[in-house]
Amino acid sequence: MVRTNLIISCLVALLASSSLGFAPSSLKPSSLLTSKSTTSLDIFGDALKGAFANDDSLGKRKDEGLSKGPDYNENVTVNGKKVQGAVVGQKLTAVAGRARVKIPVNCQKGDCGTCMVNLNGRKVKACQTPLPKGKANIQTL
Repeated sequence: MVRTNLIISCLVALLASSSLGFAPSSLKPSSLLTSKSTTSLDIFGDALKGAFANDDSLGKRKDEGLSKGPDYNENVTVNGKKVQGAVVGQKLTAVAGRARVKIPVNCQKGDCGTCMVNLNGRKVKACQTPLPKGKANIQTL
């Protein structure tokens, strides 16, 4: 506690001397070395008095993130295996990983074409294609 107060006092003295051009007499080096249990910020006067006055008037904070949670798609199969907990918008490589089916990928950009799969009868690149809503039947080539 004493060390924390000493650090705070030093920072206040440094701030006051650099921004105001002088060091207040109450913050002489001899007074910084005393073991006080509290730190006084009187050099700023009432400048910080109302800094957090409106925190209570903001009301209760809403939960951050998705308001209704992720959008799950329970109608997903990979090579005939049903996938539980697949999230709409995930890349097909991640969805296949949940079913423990390995889809080979190289570039992760969709340039090489090693990750081609059939999604509902259409050939798509699994590293770039997000999981759609509704039925999704993924077949590796």
